[in-house]
Amino acid sequence: MSNSSCWNERYRGAPAIIEPSKLLVKFSGLFPAHGRALDIACGGGRNSVYLAGRGLRVVGIDRSWEALQQGRELARRQGRNVAWVQGDLEAVTLPIDAFDVITCFYYRHPTLYPSLRAALRSGGLLFFETFTRDQLNFSSGPRNPAHLLEPRELLQAFGDWDVLFYRETWVERGMAVLVARKPKLRV
Repeated sequence: MSNSSCWNERYRGAPAIIEPSKLLVKFSGLFPAHGRALDIACGGGRNSVYLAGRGLRVVGIDRSWEALQQGRELARRQGRNVAWVQGDLEAVTLPIDAFDVITCFYYRHPTLYPSLRAALRSGGLLFFETFTRDQLNFSSGPRNPAHLLEPRELLQAFGDWDVLFYRETWVERGMAVLVARKPKLRV
């Protein structure tokens, strides 16, 4: 079964979560009044739809067609416009300096980090939250070490930016959370 088929089956079997990430809600005061946002591995679109409701023009990208269908339905119910893109994030080329906000929840692919850095505009915000290797100490959740962050991996990838919030935790599950602002270009 292909990776896309696996994810399609997952979303076919259970509806996606519709509430936005608590991290986005907590830091929503940092969002620009307008601009473009990219939601990486958007799944059922909960964060894409939330960002669109905050006045941003949003692109949600995921490899699962089923997940994107759930996102389209959520956006329709809430009267939000989101551009949905089905794509393999390991092969996608992101435009440079194109987004004011980038979100990435529950997805890890370190070779994507340089593309995320380049795609975010000067002064833009990155929200990143996913599982760490500590997750292997728990009985549920992802088990493949290739999908789990190494200790301090997000800080190594984005620590030269203005880190507004960072936390690694292993209570209830192994997670790392990063909110960072790309430095503004000096002229």
